[in-house]
Amino acid sequence: MTVSTTPGAAARWLRRPRPRHYPEARLVCLPHAGGTAGEYLPWAARLPAQVELIAVQYPGRQDRLDEPCAQSVPEIADALVPALAPYADRPLYLFGHSMGGLVAYEVAVRLEAGAGPDPAGLFASDSLAPHQAKPPRETLDDAAVEADIRASGWSDPAVFEHPELRELILPALLADVRAVLSYSRRDPVRLRCPIVAYAGNEGAAEAAAWGELTSGPADWRQFDGDHFYLRSHQAELVADVAARMSKWGNSPVGQR
Repeated sequence: MTVSTTPGAAARWLRRPRPRHYPEARLVCLPHAGGTAGEYLPWAARLPAQVELIAVQYPGRQDRLDEPCAQSVPEIADALVPALAPYADRPLYLFGHSMGGLVAYEVAVRLEAGAGPDPAGLFASDSLAPHQAKPPRETLDDAAVEADIRASGWSDPAVFEHPELRELILPALLADVRAVLSYSRRDPVRLRCPIVAYAGNEGAAEAAAWGELTSGPADWRQFDGDHFYLRSHQAELVADVAARMSKWGNSPVGQR
């Protein structure tokens, strides 16, 4: 995949449902494996008026269906950093769910290494901390990856049962999960920005481990629910994110 620094890169990768001319901050949201930018579009109405939502659209789905899927988490991060450059004139906060948490971390690493302004904060949602990722899998054929998806609960089972859904969604889902299963961070970089990790009922241990990846403030919070707790707790989650952005930024972004 070619990484571009042109405005076209931002147009391909980023969706801004409610553009703000002079926002106080921007919240960049990264989807789970097989997910789309549309997952986060309803958040725009729940965020304070001073916060602009930017939802990331990975290649290989919806309006990017004719593009090849990314092969790795670092590949996505490498393309996203220049795409975000036009919007780095305001504090950038990163929110990533599941695979999106790993991508958000890799973007933050690149920004703090000098590719752009330091991120103002990182929110990781039901995502395994990079330094706790299992060794890369040797067998990543479609059958093995599909079996892993079914066992992990990373996707709605309907994807596998309905032929039309399967044909439309499965290729991107397999590619994304393959990217996660091949991801490895044996030398995790400790960030400077604050980190908050969120999790459903079974992700408490993984959420707490994210605090080891920053020299700044760290916290975690558990919600009642499964891997996709953020759908049933959307209002509460977005309110918590906005409140922490306000605290970290020392500005009234929590006011509507």
